Amino acid sequence: MAKNSSIFVCTNCGNEFPRWSGQCPSCDEWNTLEESEIYKDEKKIAGNARVIAKKLKDVDISKFKRTGSGFRELDRVLGGIRGNSGFVEGEVVLLSGDPGIGKSTLLLQVLAEISKKKIKTAYVSAEESSSQVALRAKRLLGSNFSVIDMEVVSGNEVESLIQKIRELKAKYVVVDSIQTVHSAEARGLAGGVSQVKASSLKLVNFARENDVTLLIVGHINKEGNVAGPKVLEHLVDAVLQIEGDEKSGYRLVRGLKNRFGTTNEVGILKMGESGLEDLGDAPLFFVSGEKSPGVCRSAIIEGNRSIVIEVQALTNVTSFSQPKRVAQGISSSKLQVICAVLQKHARLKLYDKDVYVNIAGGLRVNDPGIDLAVAIAIASSLKDKALSANVAALGELSLTGIVGKTLREEQRRKELENLGLKVLKTSKSIKALALGL
Repeated sequence: MAKNSSIFVCTNCGNEFPRWSGQCPSCDEWNTLEESEIYKDEKKIAGNARVIAKKLKDVDISKFKRTGSGFRELDRVLGGIRGNSGFVEGEVVLLSGDPGIGKSTLLLQVLAEISKKKIKTAYVSAEESSSQVALRAKRLLGSNFSVIDMEVVSGNEVESLIQKIRELKAKYVVVDSIQTVHSAEARGLAGGVSQVKASSLKLVNFARENDVTLLIVGHINKEGNVAGPKVLEHLVDAVLQIEGDEKSGYRLVRGLKNRFGTTNEVGILKMGESGLEDLGDAPLFFVSGEKSPGVCRSAIIEGNRSIVIEVQALTNVTSFSQPKRVAQGISSSKLQVICAVLQKHARLKLYDKDVYVNIAGGLRVNDPGIDLAVAIAIASSLKDKALSANVAALGELSLTGIVGKTLREEQRRKELENLGLKVLKTSKSIKALALGL
């Protein structure tokens, strides 16, 4: 391979530029351009590649068979029809999430479940040694540890790893992680733009040519996005993300991209001593059930399902000129807006109060349908008056103090009523609701 030229790729937005600059011209981020070399095979002649054309109705789709992951909630996110959902043969899946959230744990359990179906599997560990992987597997699998037929491959060079996978004839492969493998044909350190791009391209091409289902672990950056070039997300068939507070037991699996299914689904898992397990459709996992001031229930829409949540609020007199607004599970800007609306339109004195809001269970919610529940929880804490344990609130709060309807409100209301919760009747303004406490 002869060197042709080099370009500079932004690690934040993925755009390419002919020369380096301190600030990316596209996304305005600083020090994000990294050099990437372009290679050219001088012996190749353009136009000689084999190209096949078929009528759409004649394309064979029967080979796209699905294999269950062993987790009903994960299969829901991967897509398919009931009774036939899960991974597609030859699919490439990128799984990302915060450090310690359970990415490696989930994929190790998935390979163990698939191995029970007499399918050859391999776990490529570029971050840990084989003994570290084995210790985790023994803790997670318990008595099944000795009967699981899974290969553990240690190494970092992608060309050697592909050769070993080919020798093992593995049909399901986990690469943990893409930021720690490197290609001998690309320059730079592992994790750089050039290396991630070259390594992922080789792995994806190998998987598709050999009908290997490839599961790739991807690190995320401080902004919460998958680290490395954007081309990584474009190459794979599905991008999944695990969310949740690592200190709580709950994990949400979201589909950010899915070529073989919808992205309107979310899976709920729980971390226990034996790893991750399904939570199913049980609806009250994120509700403590306590009756105390500052607690209000609501419902959010995640994909095609409705989840009941609990909003917790605390107000406290501050001795400082600038009161605190601390939010966990919702954005700080949303909390500041709701506090301003309550003070302006409901006449609640919050200018000398610290306000703390938390969504129980470590959930991160970006749903305007819980605005009213947050406002009611704050008012309840301020007045030191608890709501009834079977009361919930739905509604979007406007800057004028009007409580409006929210998206798919009937679905949320039905879910709450099925659980014996009474939805608070919304009035035309937040003032009447706050004064009614």
